[in-house]
Amino acid sequence: MFRRTFLAFAGAAAALRTKVLGQSRGELNRMAEEQLAATPFKAEAIMSLDVGGLASVLQDPAATDFAKAKACQRLAVVGDESAVPALEALLGSARLSHYARTALEPLPGAAADAALRGSLRTLDGPLLVGVIHSIGVRRDREAIGALAPLRYVADSQVADAATWAIHRIRRP
Repeated sequence: MFRRTFLAFAGAAAALRTKVLGQSRGELNRMAEEQLAATPFKAEAIMSLDVGGLASVLQDPAATDFAKAKACQRLAVVGDESAVPALEALLGSARLSHYARTALEPLPGAAADAALRGSLRTLDGPLLVGVIHSIGVRRDREAIGALAPLRYVADSQVADAATWAIHRIRRP
């Protein structure tokens, strides 16, 4: 029985190795290479841009999600308050919200706090949980009033995140 099970798993692994979602691995690699070749933004070029250039990548409709994610990663290192509006616009994106929050969390100044607090009113579900977490990481004392009612919402993940954020903000 063990041998039969092992052989079944081995056969499934071999099939999975050659096919991923109905396409061969070579075809998927070729598609990824074509997309990377077609994008006007390369990772090396993005990493060498200044804050204004990175913000323009985030606002460019021709930029791929990859380029926008790379720009957010770079803004986490070199960003300032001038990039906050471009990052705030991405907080509602299911694919890029995490990258935008990663860039907002280390930014100095109150603009990032205001952007995160403002998105509490417009987001829900997992995106709201992420923003609440970022507020807790930044320890924004002004957000406690907005977080307090969220502790009692029906969504348990939102309620737990709000409780965690309030405790983190109040801790010394």
